[in-house]
Amino acid sequence: MFTLPAPLRHALFVLFIGGILAYGAAFAGYLLVKFDLINLLRDVSNDDSFYYFQIAYYLAEGKFSTFDGGITRTNGYHPLWLLLITPFYWMFDKEGALFAIKALEIMLIAGGVALIVAAARLARLPWYLLFALLPILYQTRILFHGLEAAAALFMLGLLFLALLLYARNPERWTGPLAGVAFALPWVRLEYIAISLTATAALLLMEWSRQERPAGASWRAALTATPYRRVFVPIIGAIAGILTYFAYNKLVFGGIVPVSGASKRAWSQELFENEGGYRLLQNFQAIRQVDVFNNETLLTALAICIGFLLALIWWLSRRSRSREDGLLLAFLVGVFSLAVGHLAKFAHTVLTVHPRWADEYWHYVPAYLMLGLAIPVGCCVAIHFLRRFIGPRSALAANVVSGIIVVVGAVLLFTGADFTGPFRDVDGSSQATLREREVTTYMGMQVVNAALPEDSVLGSWDAGFIGYFSRYPVVNLDGLVNSYDYFHARNSGTETEFHQRYGITHLANVSDRKVSPSQDAILFEGPPFSHDVKGELRFRLWPVEPTEGADPAAWFWQRMEPHLDDQADGVGLLVDGRLAQAFTRDCAPGELIVWEWSGGGPTTDLQAWTETETGLCTAATVLPHGATLPVQWKRMTASDYLADLVGDRQPAISSDFDVYLVENRLLYVREPCQPADLAAWFFLALYPVDGADLPGPRQQHGFDNLDFPFAKHGVRSGDFCLAVVPLPEYEIATIHTGQVVPVDGGYHHLWEGEIRLVE
Repeated sequence: MFTLPAPLRHALFVLFIGGILAYGAAFAGYLLVKFDLINLLRDVSNDDSFYYFQIAYYLAEGKFSTFDGGITRTNGYHPLWLLLITPFYWMFDKEGALFAIKALEIMLIAGGVALIVAAARLARLPWYLLFALLPILYQTRILFHGLEAAAALFMLGLLFLALLLYARNPERWTGPLAGVAFALPWVRLEYIAISLTATAALLLMEWSRQERPAGASWRAALTATPYRRVFVPIIGAIAGILTYFAYNKLVFGGIVPVSGASKRAWSQELFENEGGYRLLQNFQAIRQVDVFNNETLLTALAICIGFLLALIWWLSRRSRSREDGLLLAFLVGVFSLAVGHLAKFAHTVLTVHPRWADEYWHYVPAYLMLGLAIPVGCCVAIHFLRRFIGPRSALAANVVSGIIVVVGAVLLFTGADFTGPFRDVDGSSQATLREREVTTYMGMQVVNAALPEDSVLGSWDAGFIGYFSRYPVVNLDGLVNSYDYFHARNSGTETEFHQRYGITHLANVSDRKVSPSQDAILFEGPPFSHDVKGELRFRLWPVEPTEGADPAAWFWQRMEPHLDDQADGVGLLVDGRLAQAFTRDCAPGELIVWEWSGGGPTTDLQAWTETETGLCTAATVLPHGATLPVQWKRMTASDYLADLVGDRQPAISSDFDVYLVENRLLYVREPCQPADLAAWFFLALYPVDGADLPGPRQQHGFDNLDFPFAKHGVRSGDFCLAVVPLPEYEIATIHTGQVVPVDGGYHHLWEGEIRLVE
């Protein structure tokens, strides 16, 4: 069989590892260049991740393990990730630290893959196949959403490498393997199942290697053979979890993170409300949750069974080569991932309500296990092939082995879209959808401007709110509060703690309702819908209520120093790419028309949202490249349409009339029914020059800008009006119409064509 000289093999491996790290660095750089803070919050952030960030910020300031600046002490996090990100708050401000953490996450993923590749090379697997892991993992965005997933993947890669180094030289690598086993529970608590499985399997491997006198007892074998060193990694794994439990109990009052205890308590409450816990029903419900409703669980079971068969085969051999031990050490790592995933699934079924089960960042071992399935399968097949066919015909074994590797490479690299992560980032950076994260951030700019300096906020969904508030924010659902508060919440006496904490205001973005009798200001947004532009809605009560107090007047007085152009009763608050307007009154059916220059569309329509106090508000996110000033008009849809259309006739007359005005399409329906708000439209643009199309669309010959009415439209009085900006390239033909979904496809209600160039 042809083999490369050792120096060349080493050089190729170094280049391969360098390519992995370079790909990660290129992706990190591309994301950081393309994303500003708004995209970062909306596309690669999670509210829970900001619990980590805020605690790390206070830790860097010298305040120990607190989310609210020292009011409470919490352990509602996994410590290893917190320690990794804390140094960034010594080097950057709070906004800059977010970008640094994102770069760290991406490089941890690349580093984890590099460690697994190194382990695969030691195990003599086809390690060059593992480059396909990178685009697969980077397209699983939950791995870099600010939580502990990226650190978990890196630590699992470190476990694989430690297992292989131990298999090569146990005397030298016993201590490092024990250290990795010790650290695993600190990155996620349930990883104790992974570390115990891996180290126990090593013990079995070492025991099976030793020659034992006939009739020798298990006890004599355990004490007489030199593999007692294997107990060191097992002791490390056990010590890791016991130390973690002891630290939590002594410092915080409970052996597990209070966040996990809170979720179990919520689950128990939901089970009781539904008539009690039922194993079969909960199993079926959780099996249907998205994170489980795929091939992950079946693959885990198959790998477990496959490993057991391989282990039985290995133990049945009287003579075992060094190559056997290296392969089996790698399989131990894969097997431990499968056990970890199944253990997490079992724990979820037994203790967690399905409402709290769909959290993808918990399942890093499953993602990694699936990515390794093809390379490991190829390697095992080749190993068996060479063992059983090789002695008869080495040439045949080598030929079939080559075919197996080629087939594996085709399967992996055809499914690995190396430019996909970059396209995803590029597409996200151009999006203008207002999601909950952006709405919350905008709301906190208002809160920061409106409240007095001595305010203390309470919040149930406190991640974004706590991080961007200039006041202390106490978490009220218990995820990052103290164990004392956890016990009080379970007993229904948490109100006493609210008074003890000195909470003056409540802030939340959810469907949670709070009584005005609490004499607080509640800034509350609606549950976010992906089909609706997400304006922030307010409920306002004065801090010091007086008889007949007008909350709207009180708010306006507080906000006036921070608002621009209040002459007509409308104020505008601008922060970067976010703009929010307020008015003392808005007529039914009146619109706000936003205007700016640069960066795509120059106008945006919204309906005012009237709060319960009579104030009206609307918020918008400016696209990339938009330049100030931001201006607005208050007008009805009919006035807006008259200004744009004048005496023009519609280019397409149908259920919705379609007008082409300057570089915009207007879809108009009068009278408008509530059902029209759910309308969907297809929009295909055929350019004069096909080279003007975006790269992915050039093969199709047209640009696809399909959209729901809610994305570009608004209802005002009897009008339904959608305004769609067109691209800047020269367009030959516009083909558009309205569709409804039917049996997995679409039915065209109407369609029409506008020819601009014959």
